Amino acid sequence: MARLTYTAPTQPGSHVRCGGVVGPLARLALLTTLLTSPFSVAAPRYQVELFTIAAHPPPAHHNVTGEDIQLTVYHLDGLARLNATLSHQLPPQQSAAKAMAATRLGALTERQQADLRATATGLLAAQRYGLTRYPAMVVNGEAVYYGLTDPTAAVRQYQRWRGEAEL
Repeated sequence: MARLTYTAPTQPGSHVRCGGVVGPLARLALLTTLLTSPFSVAAPRYQVELFTIAAHPPPAHHNVTGEDIQLTVYHLDGLARLNATLSHQLPPQQSAAKAMAATRLGALTERQQADLRATATGLLAAQRYGLTRYPAMVVNGEAVYYGLTDPTAAVRQYQRWRGEAEL
């Protein structure tokens, strides 16, 4: 069964009006909107968080089975990678190096800023979970599995631990 996610309109004045007679074009527009809009029947059963670094990348094609697993990947070395980018070939003079690094920091793309926020979120979550090494996977905020990068394998271990039927 496919998971559908509905996102309600957020713009002022954007709403769907019900009642009265709806013409064929309006019905077609409504049907098209409903079929192409994301909406949710149920949240995924398993929330899996992968904490890793560039030296231990997640598999290019992870083996998620079905729609019951939501995977979030945190690259914990994002700050070190950003630092390497910002400090690449800086001049030896401290004032010039500071100015160049500040210029580079101000010129970060939206994607780089999002990666930086995700790294900070991942580092805070890793600290909250008390993770001691990586890669590590956390399932539903309850169980930590070290050395795994495959979310399906982590969920199977979690199911065995909980005494549930496996995927």
